[in-house]
This record gives sequence, structure tokens and C-alpha cells, in this order.
Amino acid sequence: MKFTKLIFAICLGLIIFGCSKEKDEDTFQVYTRPGWTVESPEQYPNSFTAIVSIPENINAYAADNDIVAAFIDDECRGVGNLIISENGSWRVYIITVRGSSTENRNITFKYYSAQLEYLYQAKTMIAFVIGGTYGTFDNPIILDLENI
Repeated sequence: MKFTKLIFAICLGLIIFGCSKEKDEDTFQVYTRPGWTVESPEQYPNSFTAIVSIPENINAYAADNDIVAAFIDDECRGVGNLIISENGSWRVYIITVRGSSTENRNITFKYYSAQLEYLYQAKTMIAFVIGGTYGTFDNPIILDLENI
């Protein structure tokens, strides 16, 4: 009888302590939609055109209110205009990146997913070239994105 009570007490203890909820450690930052704009375009009379798209694994969650922008250091220098094919099969962002005549710093791209409420940054930075282009409409550069 004592053995049965002991087993019952152990089982009850396992149920009580085993079912206690612990805080989920796998949480992630949720972001609100950024208000990226080019603050002083008159300071940057030169331009560089970037034609980019988002990788398929992230593009599966794409929404029309997603946003892509180009930055030099932490300053927004261009915001993408979304172009969607008639059948919706592909999405391309065209970004006019603004720069000065002596610009020699690199461009970084950031992407905000409205559905995921998440912010990504391209792993690769590119050089600003006056009048240059990065990608084409028929062959956009797929940004290699990582979580911020």
C-alpha cells in the first residue's frame, strides 16, 4: 500500500511540475512599417538605379505594402517602387538611389515584410556609381537578405 501511495505521489508531482508553462525563449522582434523617405533629395543631384527582387522564401509572404529602401550609412537615399506582373507571378522593386557628385560610400538595401512584420538587410553592399544600374527589369538582382 505504501508503494502505491509513493507511485501516486511521484506521478502527481510529475503532472504538476511537468505541465507548468515556461516562457517561450524563441521570440523575435516585431517591427512596425518604417516611414523611409529621402529627406533632402536636393542635396543629392546624382542617381543610381537599382532593380531588385526578394528571395522566394521571403517573397512567399509578400504584400503590396512591403517596402524596400536603399541606404548610404544610415541615411535613406531611395525607396523602391513595386512593379507586379499582370498575373502576379513576379514582383520587382525599382529604386532610384540619390547621391552627391563625390559619393564614394556603399549602398545597403533593407526590406520590410508587412505580413511578417519583420525587417531584413541585404548581406552585400554595392558601390554608388553616378548614372549606374544594378540589375535589369528582365533580370533583377535577388537580394540576399538576413534578419536584422
